[in-house]
Amino acid sequence: MTKLPVIQAGAEPFFFRGGAVGCLCLHGFTASPAELRWMGEYLAGRGYTVYGPRLPGHATDPRDLLRLRWQDWYTAALDSWAVLRAQCEQVFVVGHSMGGLLALLLAADRPVAGAVIQAAPIRFRSRLIRAAWWLKYGLRFTDQTDTSPVVEVIRAEQQRRGEAVVGRVRYNHWASASVEQLYALSCEARRHLPEVNAPLLLIYSTADRTVPPENIDLIRREVGSASVETHLLQHSDHILPQDIERETVFALTADFIARHSNSNATSA
Repeated sequence: MTKLPVIQAGAEPFFFRGGAVGCLCLHGFTASPAELRWMGEYLAGRGYTVYGPRLPGHATDPRDLLRLRWQDWYTAALDSWAVLRAQCEQVFVVGHSMGGLLALLLAADRPVAGAVIQAAPIRFRSRLIRAAWWLKYGLRFTDQTDTSPVVEVIRAEQQRRGEAVVGRVRYNHWASASVEQLYALSCEARRHLPEVNAPLLLIYSTADRTVPPENIDLIRREVGSASVETHLLQHSDHILPQDIERETVFALTADFIARHSNSNATSA
């Protein structure tokens, strides 16, 4: 008998019913909705309807990503946007890392009220990601266990909140073929930047060891948006919504949504 898929503990999608302004929270590559759950709770506390889906192939088994392409992740983001749009007068998209790339594509393709882009990798620090297309033939998986200080930061916050202390909920082994798809997604997002006209908030960090903050200038230069706000953190590594400056990220996001949302929708 075939075993049914098992979702990692703490990786379940979340939905918080609120008012007529919706917030779609999209997590990063090999991660899970847990990455943005605290953000979602913060936004729900301010009256917004919040949905954090689990993207296909994530938080089950790393081998599940082998059969997926970036289009599968984007289609899931489209479905999630449609679910919120059917219930809310306005939808904002909040995306971290790969989720930020998906948010940019959504902003280019669908009517969103605004997008908050957190550490989205149009460009990466490592040039090796471009080599994933051939690396997949000789090295199917690589060990990407997170040994950075953010793991203990997250565990301490989970304990403070009374949650199960599990650290980061993500894959430690990455499929090289999936990394190739992540790079393809970054290229696709860049191609569509001129079609993005929604208000944007770009949040990056100078201490990010994965994604350089120069992405701010690249995105700001190439999008069609008339309103592009930026904020550069100083101490956080790549996982902005869970690292030591997370409260700043939450507050910046909520303030952006409040200022760009329709007042009637906010009070609905």
